[in-house]
Amino acid sequence: MNVVEKKALIERDSLIGKRITKMDAPEKASGKTRYVHDINLPGQLHGKILRSARVHARIRSIDTSKAKALPGVHIVITAADVPDQRPIGVAKDHLPLKTDRVRSQRDEIAAVAADSEEIAERALALIEVEYEDLPVVSDPAVALAPGATLIHPEPHGADGSHLHLKQGMPIAFTGKKDNIAMRFDYAHGDVAQGEAESDVVIEDTFKLHYVTHCCMGVSGILAEFDASGNLLMYSNTQVPFLHKREFAEYLNMDPARIRIIQPPIGGGFGSKLDIYPFEVICVFLARAAKRPVKMVFSREEEFLASPTRQPVLLTLRSGCRQDGTLTFRQVHTLHDNGAYTSWGATTPFVMMQTFSSLYRVPHCDYHTVAVYTNNPYAGSFRGYGNLQATFAVEAHMDKLAEALGIDGLAFRLKNAQDPGEVTPQGMHFKSCGLKQCL
Repeated sequence: MNVVEKKALIERDSLIGKRITKMDAPEKASGKTRYVHDINLPGQLHGKILRSARVHARIRSIDTSKAKALPGVHIVITAADVPDQRPIGVAKDHLPLKTDRVRSQRDEIAAVAADSEEIAERALALIEVEYEDLPVVSDPAVALAPGATLIHPEPHGADGSHLHLKQGMPIAFTGKKDNIAMRFDYAHGDVAQGEAESDVVIEDTFKLHYVTHCCMGVSGILAEFDASGNLLMYSNTQVPFLHKREFAEYLNMDPARIRIIQPPIGGGFGSKLDIYPFEVICVFLARAAKRPVKMVFSREEEFLASPTRQPVLLTLRSGCRQDGTLTFRQVHTLHDNGAYTSWGATTPFVMMQTFSSLYRVPHCDYHTVAVYTNNPYAGSFRGYGNLQATFAVEAHMDKLAEALGIDGLAFRLKNAQDPGEVTPQGMHFKSCGLKQCL
């Protein structure tokens, strides 16, 4: 096959510039697609979760007697009713139903399974919780300061739940003396040398806030145990096979006895990549009720209980020569981890690459820390750290170009990576179209 024939074959099979029919579009456009909230099982109950009325407090007592007496209520559970529950999440640092302390206003205290959502909501209103308020820490800088109120002062599984952890399973803390959830440092080259070679040095600080995924499809699950104890779940998780493995370990079940069906999820963008308390609680309810239990968030719950993009305070300090050559870069980031750890805590590892990859930076120093606060916890979000880092780097590059008195585009072109280059971090650029894009 000659070059002309190869080119003709590529053009024939290329999808560029062609209209492509979306396979599921007709069913979605006609309303035939069945999402998790459209699916029902015979005899199913409806689950609802009571969340904390405090941001940070000790739980002194929980009285569920009035809720249990409400007609139409089948099951009411608290942590006391599920002694076999274990920590969940990326760092295994929180229980689905909280035992003695709440650390954010989204925390799960009790759950109800009833004949209807309305009855379940009425039952939640009848549950009485006595709290002892604790100091609230909402500023990551305050959380990092010596002597700050500790968000997780006690070891994992103070109630004994740690005894059920699989051997080798990560534990995020064991009676921490600070609020640091994760720390990471990286350096290449000699920043001091790079600064000494600089004619211009600029420092910028950027404060990037929460962003919610706001998927059209809210989170939901329908769980049922059959007569043989096999678990069936309809879930709009983005990671059904990971869920199968996690639930098998969590429930100490053979994975072959767990089936997870993933209907169209109605949008995810990373928000449904972890195992969350509501999913485990729904399974608890189904197990206790011996009937299917369906739990679908309201839009308000979706905003309250779903993870967000991680807020970050980001400081960049960079230098360059008068001819526009970048010489060094120092980066300090402070991340608001929230009350618990999800995938948001891992975004700094991606951000590290963005700070010194597209542009040549011979000397780089990167320090990051994620701290526990009483705020909502952060999860994965499309872009996964690249957006925050790229925004900061590009705004910072404009400042450097302005200080040098040169055109921002020319400044970028001078420092942009070329295909075939290897960064000081060891990243191999087999292809890089940045210059052409600029």
